Amino acid sequence: METSAYQKDSDARAMDAVRTLIIGGDEKQIENVVRRNAKGLVSEVVSEALNDRETRDGSVNRVLVPLVEKSLHRSVEANSDKIVGVLYPLVGSLIRKAVAAFLVEFVERTNALIENSFSFRSIKWRFEAWRAGISYADYVATKIYQYQIHQVFIIHRETGTLLNSAASDPSRSKDGDLISSMLVAMNDFVADAFGSANPEADTDLDEIRTDDFTLIIKVGPQAILVAAVTGSIPPDVRGKLQVVLEDFHRYYQTPLLEYDGNTEPFLASDSLLHDCLVSARREPEQKKKRFGVGAILLICAIGFLGYLSFFRLQLSLLMSEIQQASAPAGIAVLDTRIDKGKIVLSLLKDEASVSASDWLTDLGIDVDKVQINSQPYLSLDKSLIAARVSKLVSNYASLNLQQTPEPVLSGSITTQDWNRFRRELRVVPGIGNYPLDTTNVSVITDQAIDQEKALTYSANTLMAEIAALSVHFKTNEASLSSAALSTIEHIAERYVTLQNISDKLSAGLDLFIIGVSDNSGSAVKNAQLSQARAQAVKRALIEAGVEEKGLHTRGIGQMQLSQEDASRMVFLHVLLTQSDESKGIAR
Repeated sequence: METSAYQKDSDARAMDAVRTLIIGGDEKQIENVVRRNAKGLVSEVVSEALNDRETRDGSVNRVLVPLVEKSLHRSVEANSDKIVGVLYPLVGSLIRKAVAAFLVEFVERTNALIENSFSFRSIKWRFEAWRAGISYADYVATKIYQYQIHQVFIIHRETGTLLNSAASDPSRSKDGDLISSMLVAMNDFVADAFGSANPEADTDLDEIRTDDFTLIIKVGPQAILVAAVTGSIPPDVRGKLQVVLEDFHRYYQTPLLEYDGNTEPFLASDSLLHDCLVSARREPEQKKKRFGVGAILLICAIGFLGYLSFFRLQLSLLMSEIQQASAPAGIAVLDTRIDKGKIVLSLLKDEASVSASDWLTDLGIDVDKVQINSQPYLSLDKSLIAARVSKLVSNYASLNLQQTPEPVLSGSITTQDWNRFRRELRVVPGIGNYPLDTTNVSVITDQAIDQEKALTYSANTLMAEIAALSVHFKTNEASLSSAALSTIEHIAERYVTLQNISDKLSAGLDLFIIGVSDNSGSAVKNAQLSQARAQAVKRALIEAGVEEKGLHTRGIGQMQLSQEDASRMVFLHVLLTQSDESKGIAR
C-alpha cells in the first residue's frame, strides 16, 4: 500500500512538470483569459448542464431547494415588516383584479351561452356540433374565440409514444396515447404513399384540418409537437410552437437520445407545454352593444330568487312571531310550519274562544298568509265558562248577568223558563267551578202571568184606538174646531187609562203628536203651520187631564195624501216601552 501511494504522488509531480514545460510562464495569462470569458462560456451551457445533472441523479433540486428556502426564510425574518408593507397593497390589488376578471369572464360566458341557447342560431350550432361529434360547449367556444389551443402533445418521433401532454381544460382532454399513435401512423402512411424518390425530401405532415378543429404539427429530430387548435392561429403563435419544440430538444437532448420507453424524465416539461396553451377572443362587432337576452334572463332569475328568499324570510319572521305570542284562552297551538308559500297553523280551539283569525289580526298578521287547521276541544278556563253562561243567559230576555266582581244573575222569569234554564246551566262544561249567584232572580207564578197578559192586552187595544184617531184643521189654520176638541177628549180619556196600565206593568209610556199640512203654501210656512197644529193638540190634551210627561210634538211640514183634507191634520202614535222588570210586554 505504501508503494502504491508513493507511485500516485510521483505521477502527480511528473504531470506538473509536463504542464510547466508546455505552458511555461503563460499559465497565469491563460488563467486570466479563462476567468474573463467564463461568464459567456458558462451561460451557454448552464441550463443544459443543470437539466442533465437533475435528470441523472436529481442532485440539483436537493442542493438548490434547501439553499433557496433558507435564504428566503432569513430574508423574511429580517425584513418581515417591510415585506408585509410591500406585498399588502400588491396582493390586495391582485385579488381584486382576479375576482373582477373572474366575474367579468363568468358573466360574459354565461351571457353568451344563454343567449346562444335561446335563438335560432343555437339550433344550427347544436346540429353542427352533433355532426362534428363534439360537445355543444366546445362548439360554442370555437364561435366565441378567434383561436384557442386546447391541448398540446409531445411525441417521440421514432417510436410514436406520448412523452407528455398539457390541456387548457383537463376535464375535456383527449386520449394522448391514442392520438399520438394515429398521428405517427398517418405520417408514415403519407410518407410511404406520397413520398418523393429523393430520400432526403421532407414528407412529414405539418397540419391536419377539419371543419371544426386543426392539428398543428411541428417535427423535430427526436420529438414531434402537436397542438389541437380551434380557429386560425397567427404566424407568431406557430413560431412560438417551434421555439417550444427547440427548447424541449435542448433541455431533454440526453433523455431523447437514450429513450427506452420511460417517460418519467419528461414529466418536468409541464410548464414548457403550458406556455403553448394560448387563446384570443374574437373582436366584438362594431355595433351598438345590446343588452343580451341571456343577461335579461339572468337578471330575472336573480330577481325571482331574491323575491322568493325575501318572501320566505318574511314568512319565517311571521311564524316566529306566532310562536312567541301568547295564545288566548281556549286556543292551544300544536304546530307551525311553512308549506307552499303559506304558514300552516295547527291548533285546538274551544267554541267559546275568540276566532283564530281575530287573534292573528290582533297580532298584526295578514290572515291570507296563514292556513289555519283547527280541531275542537273543551277548555275549563274561567273566562270561557263565563262566556258560555253569558251566551245561555242571552236566550232569556228577562234575565241579566253581571260579572262585578263575582257573577250575579238577576231579573224575573216564569217557573217553566226557570226550570229549563237550570237544566241547561247544569250541562255547561266547568260550571262546577263557576260560582253563579241566583238569589236576585224573581220567579213569576202563573197567576201573575195571567194578570200581566190581561193588562198587556188592554194596553195594546187602547194604543190601537188612539192611533186610529186624528185631529183635522181648516186650510191655513192651527186653531181647534169644536169637532177637533171632541176628538181630543176621546183621546185624553183613553190615554189616561193607558197611563194607569203602564204604571201597573212598570212600563214607560210616550205619546208622539205629529202635525202635517197640505202643499198650498210655501214649504217653510207649511213646516211652521204643522208644528203649530201639533202644539195646539198637546195643549188641549193637557187641559183635558193628560200628564205633560211623555208628550212629544213634531211638525213634519207638507204631505200630499189621497184626500185633500187628510193632509191638514195631527195624528198620534203611542209607544209602550219595557223596563228591566217587565220584559216581554207587547209594544
